[in-house]
Amino acid sequence: MHIRLLQAADHTEYTQLWIYALTEQQTYFRVALEDDAQPRIPTRFTAESFTLGAFIGTQLVGTVSLDRETRFKTRHKAVLLRMFVHPAATGQGVGKALVQETLNLAGNINGLRQVYLTVLATNPRAIGLYAAMGFSQFAQEPGSVYINGEYVDELQLVCFLAK
Repeated sequence: MHIRLLQAADHTEYTQLWIYALTEQQTYFRVALEDDAQPRIPTRFTAESFTLGAFIGTQLVGTVSLDRETRFKTRHKAVLLRMFVHPAATGQGVGKALVQETLNLAGNINGLRQVYLTVLATNPRAIGLYAAMGFSQFAQEPGSVYINGEYVDELQLVCFLAK
């Protein structure tokens, strides 16, 4: 497995993987394919707004994005978003490697103090991964997302970067 920054040329592979995530694993995400029928890589391809891809051979099997806040008073924060590992690649350390590399790159961003994320309370595997990587819960929004006829709580987690 290798991890690298995705570029605009990776759009097709990214789109295919993200559409799979939103259709086959939709209960793990707060967004639906109806919200983003033609998904694109959600970042600006900069040191402060990037998307990583995990590859096994030439196959994209996982992604995660980081986007630094742009407002003056919140530039010390960045959001980790659109984390996904294809089920065929789970249990191989892909998720851990993606989060670790994201935190490594985030640690090099001048003035960045924390990375935050949201995760559905019904996704214990992701919650466990984030906890193992140093994230801690700071809030819970009851009934935040409506999925398949049920309201699901959303957790907010933060990881403070060593500076």
